This record gives sequence, structure tokens and C-alpha cells, in this order.
Amino acid sequence: MKLTGILLTVNTLLLIAIWIFTGIKYADLPDIIPTHFDFQGKIDGQSGKAMIWALPCIATFISVLFVGISRDPDSPLLNVPKSFRNKDTLELYMFSMQFSLMILFLDIIIESVRIAEGKQLELSNAVFFILGLLFMIIGIGLVKSIQERIAKKSND
Repeated sequence: MKLTGILLTVNTLLLIAIWIFTGIKYADLPDIIPTHFDFQGKIDGQSGKAMIWALPCIATFISVLFVGISRDPDSPLLNVPKSFRNKDTLELYMFSMQFSLMILFLDIIIESVRIAEGKQLELSNAVFFILGLLFMIIGIGLVKSIQERIAKKSND
């Protein structure tokens, strides 16, 4: 199995885990749960417990979007370097970003539930490490794009 196939499978399993975890924990949540956090991980927004379903819905939308976009390397929705505009490279890039987003959403849901249950006071630093991973993946695309632009200008 290719790396992209493994990433797609892992991303799908993470999405399923997000939905299952949310479904299992929903009934026992208090009526008001934390739904927004500041940069220090402290709660700065709360909502009714039904808002816990927002992240699984967003995660599902992103998953469908990334899988759909990766099917067409020439999609006008893409803003990726030309060297990424082949199916294998594009899938690797998109599924890598999706992986870090699925991990981020799963972590935020787990930690939000733990805070709502009184088992934790604020978000852990794991969120920042996961965001760092996401920014590294996006940065690879930006660096590659800049390199291609510089190479194009020097050839002109």
C-alpha cells in the first residue's frame, strides 16, 4: 500500500474516532461546555453541549473537501506549486495536512470533554505541537512554491 493510501486510511479512522468519541461522551456532558480557548489554553468561550458536534462536522467537511480536491491536480481550487500538480504528490500533500487537522480536532474534542468533566483545567501544549506540524506541512508547500517562482524568473 502506498503512503497516500495509508494516510487516507488513517485519516478516515481518525474521523470515525472523532465521531465515536463525541457520540459516547455527549450524553454525560454538562449543559454548558467550553467551546473556545485563548492562546494560553484557557477557556474564553462556552456554549451549550450541542456545540460539541461542530468539530466533527467541520472535520467531515474538510475530509470530503481534501479527498475531492486531491482527485483533480488541475483543480482551480488549488493553490499549490506546479510540482505538486500530479496525483501522487498532491494526495501526499493534502492527506498530510488532513492528518494534522484530524489529530488537532481529535485532541481539542478530547481535551474539551475532559475540561467539561472537570478532569483538566485548560488545553495542554499538545495543541501547539500539532499546529506546529500543520504549519511545517504548509511551509513545505510555500517554500517549494517560492523556489519554483525564483527558478521561473531566472529562466525568463
